[in-house]
Amino acid sequence: MPATADKEYTPSTLHDRYQIDLGEAKRLINSFGSNRLELDRLLGSRDRPPQADEENTAAA
Repeated sequence: MPATADKEYTPSTLHDRYQIDLGEAKRLINSFGSNRLELDRLLGSRDRPPQADEENTAAA
């Protein structure tokens, strides 16, 4: 069974993985918790390009 540490980010590991400021990594962990899966989902959707249906609604 994986250790708990493998399922959570520290500010340093979050900073290294997503190339964000250490202060931003601390803020995200304080706001959303340190769960690796949840933060990966949150940050994975962060800088994605708009979907086709989003572009149509933005132009309206």
